[in-house]
Amino acid sequence: MSTEDKINTLDSEKNTTSTNIAEVPIDDNVAETDHEGEKSAIRKIDRNLIIVFAALYMMSFLDRSNIGNANLTGFSTDLGLKGNEYGAAVSLVYATYVIFEPIWAVSLKMIGPRNVLTGTTICWSALTVGTAFAKNFGHLAAIRVLLGALEAGVIPCINVYLTMTYQRHEYMTRITVVFVASALSGAFGGLLAYGLSQLTAGGLHGWQWMYIVEGLISFCLAPVAWWQIPNSIAEARWLNAREKAAMKVRLERNRHIYDPDEKFSHKAILASFKDPRVYVHAVTHFGIDCTLYSLTTFMPTLVAGLGFTSTVTAQLLTVPVYVIAGVSFAICGTMSDRKKIRSPFLVFALSTCLIGYIILAVAPQVGVRYAGVFIAAIGLYTSTAIHNMWVADNMAGHYKRAFSIGFVCLVGNSSGACIGFIFTAQTKPRYLPGLHFDIGMTLMAMIGVILQSFYCRYLNKKKRETIAAGAPNDPSLGDKNPHYMFFL
Repeated sequence: MSTEDKINTLDSEKNTTSTNIAEVPIDDNVAETDHEGEKSAIRKIDRNLIIVFAALYMMSFLDRSNIGNANLTGFSTDLGLKGNEYGAAVSLVYATYVIFEPIWAVSLKMIGPRNVLTGTTICWSALTVGTAFAKNFGHLAAIRVLLGALEAGVIPCINVYLTMTYQRHEYMTRITVVFVASALSGAFGGLLAYGLSQLTAGGLHGWQWMYIVEGLISFCLAPVAWWQIPNSIAEARWLNAREKAAMKVRLERNRHIYDPDEKFSHKAILASFKDPRVYVHAVTHFGIDCTLYSLTTFMPTLVAGLGFTSTVTAQLLTVPVYVIAGVSFAICGTMSDRKKIRSPFLVFALSTCLIGYIILAVAPQVGVRYAGVFIAAIGLYTSTAIHNMWVADNMAGHYKRAFSIGFVCLVGNSSGACIGFIFTAQTKPRYLPGLHFDIGMTLMAMIGVILQSFYCRYLNKKKRETIAAGAPNDPSLGDKNPHYMFFL
C-alpha cells in the first residue's frame, strides 16, 4: 500500500478509530475533493521535495558533526589544539545555531523557502570547504560560529514547510525520510572518513580532503534546491493544472492548520511565550538533544575508547550503529503517524537511550559497551524527530507554530554547546562524566514527555466539554479553538 493510500485510509478512519484527535469540520463552501488529482500531487510533492529536504539535512548534519571523524585523523595535531580547544570548537557552532533557529523559522514565509534554503546552503558549503584550510584554533572558531548561523535554517525551515504543505497525521511519515537521511549521514561520514583519512595528495592531509569533498557535495545541492523547492506549492513547476487545483482544495480544507493568508503579528510570538507547553517542550528537547549530539559528535571517539586502537576500525564500526538508528526510526516514525500519537513512541525511544547509556557507563567488557552504543542508537533519531513534530502538531497559527518550533530547537540545540565541555579530552576514553550527564538528561526528558501527554489529555477533555456546551468552530483562535484537538 502506498503512503498516499495509507493516508487516505487514516482519513476515512479518523472519526471511528481515533479518540484522541478531533479534526475541525470542513467548511461546506470548500470545493469537492479530486481524490485522484490530490493523490497524484502528493506523490509528486514527496518525490520532488522530501528527497531534496533529506539531502540538505544529511549534508548539513554531516558538515556540522564530521569534526568527530576529523579528530581521529590528525586534525587536532595539525591545528595545534591544546587542552579542551577541540571540545570548544564542537560547542561553538551551536552558539549561533541556537540563536538563529527561531529567526529563520519565523522569516521562512516572508523571505521564501527557496531563497532561504538555497542561500544558506551555498554559504555553509563554502564554510565547510574553508575548514580544510584553517591553520589554528582562531580560524576554526570563526568558521564554526558562522557555520552555526547558516546551518540553523535547515531543520526548522523544513519542519515549518511540512506544516505549510501536509496534514498533521502526515508529518512524521515525511520527517522520517529526512531524519533517516541524517542517520545515513553518520554512516556515509564514517565511510568517507575511512576512505579519505589515508589520502595525502596535494600536500593536504586526509581530514582536509574530507572537508573539501563534503563541502563540494553540499554545494552541488544549492542549484537543486533552487530548482525544486517552490516558495508555495501553488508555484511548483512540477505539478500540472489538475494537481494544483486539487492541492488548492486540500489547502482550504487544511486552513485550520495553516492559513496561507496569515500575516506576521507580534501577538503570535507573544502567544508562544505565554503558552506553558512551549517551555515543557523546550526543556524536554534539551534533554533529548543531549543524547543526539553526544552520540553523533563523539561516537567515533567513544568507539575508539572501547579498545579499538585503529582509527580506521573505529570509524567503520560507527557505520552499522547509524544503520540501526535509521531503521528503528523509520519504523517508529511511520507507526506514530498511523496511530496519530507521539508520546508512547517518545517514551520507548528515550528508554532505549537510557539503557544504552547505563551500559556504556557501567559495563567493563568492550563487547557489552559496544552493544550499549547500538541500544542507545535505537532511540537516537526517533526521540528528537518525533518530539520536533509533536511541537508542530500541537501549535496552531502559522507564526506561533514557526516561532515555537524555532524556540524549542533553540533550547534543545543549546545542548550541543554544552556537550563539548562535558565530554572533555581529560575524561577520555570512557567519558564517564558525560555519560552520567546524559543519563540524567534522558530521565528529565522522559518526565517532560509524560507530563506533556497528561496535560494535553486534560486540555482535550476541556475542549470536548466546551464543544458539548455548543462552542463554535473558530480557526482564528489557533490552538485555543475548542475544535482543535491536541495529539497525545
